[in-house]
Amino acid sequence: MIAKLTKYWLLILILLLAFYLRFFKLTTLISPYWEEVALGYDAHSISQTLKDHHGHLLPLVAFESFGDWKPSLYFYAIVPLIKILGLNLWAVRLPSAIAGMTIVLGVYILCQIIWQNKKLSLLAALVTAISPWAILFSRAAWEVNLATALLLWGVISFFYFKQKKLLIFYILSILLLVLSMYCYHATRIIAPLLGLGLVIMAKLNKKQVVLGAGLALLLISPILLNLNNKSTAQRFAETSIFSNLAIIKESNASQAAQPNLLGKIFYHRYVLFSREIIKNYLSHFNINFLFLSGDNNPRHSIQYFGQLYHIELVFLLLGVVCLTHPGIHRGPPSPENRRGAKGVRLFLFFWLLVSLIPASISTASPHALRILPSLPVWMILVAVGINSLGSKKTILITILLVYALELSVFWRFYTRIYPIEWAGEWQYGYQELFSKLKKLDLPATQTIYLTREQGRPAMYYWFYQQIDPKLVQAANSLVKKDQGEFLEFANFKFVNSISEVTVKNSLVISSPTDLPGFIFLDEVKNKSGQTIWEINKYE
Repeated sequence: MIAKLTKYWLLILILLLAFYLRFFKLTTLISPYWEEVALGYDAHSISQTLKDHHGHLLPLVAFESFGDWKPSLYFYAIVPLIKILGLNLWAVRLPSAIAGMTIVLGVYILCQIIWQNKKLSLLAALVTAISPWAILFSRAAWEVNLATALLLWGVISFFYFKQKKLLIFYILSILLLVLSMYCYHATRIIAPLLGLGLVIMAKLNKKQVVLGAGLALLLISPILLNLNNKSTAQRFAETSIFSNLAIIKESNASQAAQPNLLGKIFYHRYVLFSREIIKNYLSHFNINFLFLSGDNNPRHSIQYFGQLYHIELVFLLLGVVCLTHPGIHRGPPSPENRRGAKGVRLFLFFWLLVSLIPASISTASPHALRILPSLPVWMILVAVGINSLGSKKTILITILLVYALELSVFWRFYTRIYPIEWAGEWQYGYQELFSKLKKLDLPATQTIYLTREQGRPAMYYWFYQQIDPKLVQAANSLVKKDQGEFLEFANFKFVNSISEVTVKNSLVISSPTDLPGFIFLDEVKNKSGQTIWEINKYE
């Protein structure tokens, strides 16, 4: 046992580093985003009543949540953790953090299977362990992070099947790929395409193809049977580029200005949609997005780093060259994979390219969240690029020192500046607010107005006050809602502004106000010292 641990000591050190970067102040550094508390509360509701907070019994395909129908697997991954740890942020974020660890290990194993090159495999694990992209999405309850881990291990299982010819690995691969489809919307496109790519690469016989297709169809049948229902169609309708009315208006206006055959062809709405899809697709290779500032959404990037480190631009290009010109590559395929080496290289590029499709047919591109399933390939390409530089210690030490500098700058910004500068993006203040309300020891009949300016106050109230899910379910069909979000509950009224306050002697929680009739009681400040919530009494 000790000998085995000694043999893998570098991998163990990399995994320990990955663990630190993913678990350091996991629940206190960044406050929970509203989708995280929704995941947690619905899982809590399932654990207590077998129903979500809307009263749906054990949703299989998706949870209604805030009306955006989230795929169900992450909810169920939280349920046993809530049973053990209680309803808290640890239980909510743990599946994603663990998935992040398995991605690091999975990248190592996949490289070992393909190339049997320990140095290359360790490099791939290391760059994944310290990747800003991988770290950020492992430290919050992102369903896509779990989906990415499932995809990766599904591919690994298939490669094991290809090598060892054991049917159990084939079945496991199908199961993992299908499970990813129950975890995140984009993988409902990516996983089937990856499965098809694996089948073509491995040149499976007819019997294996029929078995795999039959099992996959059986497992995804609930999704297929609900294709026209809100549980699967709602999110696509909300985010799809085909819902962009501006493109349709542009098509109509351009055809009206050029009312001939060429106008009808060149300005047809599908031509314009295709233009936008291509533009969105290519935007994911933008240097600013990849290496400088990252995703425009501050929850997806710290804004001062790209999704990859600056130095990785060079290694990424080298990696692409090495895989497209295998004679340059210093880690030849193992003997059993030599015949299929070209197929493996093509599959890696195929994996990368198909993972960009869902984000390209959606609004808001480039989108680091939706293309996260491509992360393992980016990391492998970077590692291949580093490996191509040879084994000279001076080169390797120089590269490691540059990486250490990049990581230290990123980590300092992420742990010290980012939590303050972007606290509002993570709805900082709700936990502090409800803690203060609890100390006020208000009567249960006290009317409380809470403005919605910070987002989703009802869900935060249930989460932090540990409200009995049965009470929420009972109110579901009775209260006013906005896209599934409760606008009132018990003595709380969740309003858009204080202009909706009508009840005298009520408590009003909103951004600072100096209007007459409001008596200041307390306040909640953000990490910069600015007041975000003011608690007043309305007389």
